Amino acid sequence: HSPGVQPADLEEIVQKDVKTVVIGRGMSEALQVPTSTVDYLKKNGIDVLVLQTEKAVAEYNALAAQGVKVGGVFHSTC
Repeated sequence: HSPGVQPADLEEIVQKDVKTVVIGRGMSEALQVPTSTVDYLKKNGIDVLVLQTEKAVAEYNALAAQGVKVGGVFHSTC
């Protein structure tokens, strides 16, 4: 859970030219998402949403249904 989702973990998603990334922090929101990770995405022109996993999945599905080019990272084990 720590250090959590790092910028290097998202390189492949960034290369896919997505417009938004949804990050799920787990059911109990234990997974850390450092400011450096959020800043990395924003620096690459990508909107980022950090949510509890169930909410993250719902948001990802809603964005995808709207045709948004969206990527997701979901931590579902806790």
